[in-house]
Amino acid sequence: MQKVALVTGGNSGIGFATAKLLKEKNYAVTICGRDAARVAQAASELGVVGVVTDMGNAEQVQQLIAQFTDKPLDVLVNNAAIARFMPLGFCTSEDFDEFFNINVRGPLDLIKGLLPSLEKTRGSITNVSSAVVSNGLANAALYAATKGAVESFSKSLAIEFAPQGVRVNVVAPGAVDTPIIHKLGLDEAMIPAVKSHMESTIPLRRFGKADEIAAVIVAQLESTYTTGAIWRVDGGVDAC
Repeated sequence: MQKVALVTGGNSGIGFATAKLLKEKNYAVTICGRDAARVAQAASELGVVGVVTDMGNAEQVQQLIAQFTDKPLDVLVNNAAIARFMPLGFCTSEDFDEFFNINVRGPLDLIKGLLPSLEKTRGSITNVSSAVVSNGLANAALYAATKGAVESFSKSLAIEFAPQGVRVNVVAPGAVDTPIIHKLGLDEAMIPAVKSHMESTIPLRRFGKADEIAAVIVAQLESTYTTGAIWRVDGGVDAC
């Protein structure tokens, strides 16, 4: 029987590369994202099912869950997230709500709702975190707080779900060359200089590629004796 996968934020970057690799491995893949045009384009290009879902919108998350009710699900990749860097003094209550709703509550609600489907297959969940959790970065406190929450709840859920045979792990990428760098609130003219500076701090002296992260995510999903793990894929930054 063909295995089934759901990849959130699958319309670009790491999510798109992960959906592509799963499709190549003959999974029946569904992707979601909050931009209808981009989701439709990505789904068409990949030959997968596309669903418009804003992970910060609880009603839309429930609608996504409903598509898998009473159906088996082998793989869930919680990749969708927002990342904007700003000094803490500029963070508003609206920013706090948006970050935590999209990066923490949305994935938790999705896991909760999809657990019966994952139990049917003794499936696997990979939650995507970030290298900023273990390596401080100025102006990233709010983003880092949400990703730290992802790593913490993933370890707890790994223990909680182990009796049902459902595995929960984390992949924490470092700097990756994806469109998200243009959504960090940086002046576009500054981006080349920022990238150059960041590369100088990475032992491998380059950004990662989306397909390199996707390969690790899929390897983790298929590593059947791995649960509660955090795999850091950051070009060596965590070793510094």
